[in-house]
Amino acid sequence: MAAVEVALVTITKQPWKGKFYLGANEVKTITPYLDDAETLGNPFPLKQNEGKSFQGSIVLGKGFVLEPHEAEALIAKDPKNNDVLFPYLNGDDLNNDPNQSPSRWIINFFDWSEEMAKKYSDCYEIVKRLVMPERLEQNDKGGKEKWWQYLRPRNELYQTIDSVRQIMVVNNHTRHHVFGIHKDRLVLSHALSVLVYDTFFHFTILSTSLVNEWAWKRGSTMGSSTLRYTSSEILETFPFPDPSREIKSLLESLGENYYEHRKQLMLGIQLGLTKTYNLFHGNAITVQAVNEQDKQVATLQKHLEKTSNIISFNEAIQGILRLRELHVQMDGAVLDAYGWNDIALRHDFYEVDYLPENDRIRFTIHPDARKEVLKRLLELNHKIHEEEVKAGLWEKKKVTTKKKITTSDSGFGELFDNEN
Repeated sequence: MAAVEVALVTITKQPWKGKFYLGANEVKTITPYLDDAETLGNPFPLKQNEGKSFQGSIVLGKGFVLEPHEAEALIAKDPKNNDVLFPYLNGDDLNNDPNQSPSRWIINFFDWSEEMAKKYSDCYEIVKRLVMPERLEQNDKGGKEKWWQYLRPRNELYQTIDSVRQIMVVNNHTRHHVFGIHKDRLVLSHALSVLVYDTFFHFTILSTSLVNEWAWKRGSTMGSSTLRYTSSEILETFPFPDPSREIKSLLESLGENYYEHRKQLMLGIQLGLTKTYNLFHGNAITVQAVNEQDKQVATLQKHLEKTSNIISFNEAIQGILRLRELHVQMDGAVLDAYGWNDIALRHDFYEVDYLPENDRIRFTIHPDARKEVLKRLLELNHKIHEEEVKAGLWEKKKVTTKKKITTSDSGFGELFDNEN
């Protein structure tokens, strides 16, 4: 039942005289990433992306979490409790709620002293009664000593987002590489990665097929169909374009249109991100025809029929098709921002070889375009990193000195020389 995959590997010292295959396809080479892409090395973290991503708070204590009616009652009892009560957004809310709204609230005493927390006696007593006993059983020294605080509050995250208009949020374990946008006063769960970009310019780029392919290439997975979003491997290495003001303005507009259409579509069909993008990638819905016998399409139709105050089946289908059109526009515009107009993206339904065989059809760019895009992104990453090194943004690594071991030390004579 564990999410574990086993790969059986045979190793030989002899030159390989046979052919190379990935699945049923013969290829010229196989890389450590189990594909046949040209090997150019690994990407570097980039200074331009430093400090832009954070993990949400590690709370450790169910007693901090409240149902909405409990939080409302505490605020009604004493309005000052509003200072320490916040909506609490987790991964399930982000991916499955049509409005991406928090389903629960949470008590937050920040990095305050216990004396300060006691001033909010109603909330303090709840945490003391429900959290303190759990914390005292933990091995973490800080968690025991400051049981009224979150185990990892992520104060740097909240200090950073205080100064921006909105943030981008992605589930750390997700079927689809898609982002939500939030502007509200929230506590964010450790199950989320928070990207501190408050423009739709960045949302546009990060929502494209180009970045989706980078994420699946550079990130890791749980099983074979769930992406583990690791900012250090995905975002911090990603080379953003540096377009003209005109193109940047276009990307800003396209991203905002895409987000607003998706938001209204999700509210209209009352489905969250995951189910909406399952339909987005379903080849039973095309401009030419809709296969109503398809399981996902049939489920959508039944859902719309039994749910009141939502859009019709035909409006839902047109909304999905429009979402794809806007996605294609964003991909094309971002390609222009890089100046890579010679790449034909050829959007369609393709089998994506890094996904499981029974679930690998996606509406995306052609496999040849994918290889070329990934190659150029990696080359650009190396170029930007080299420029950052030349600009003195990266400190030179200190060279370690190994101890000189002599006969008097070990009896085996001099083994190592000092390295300068």
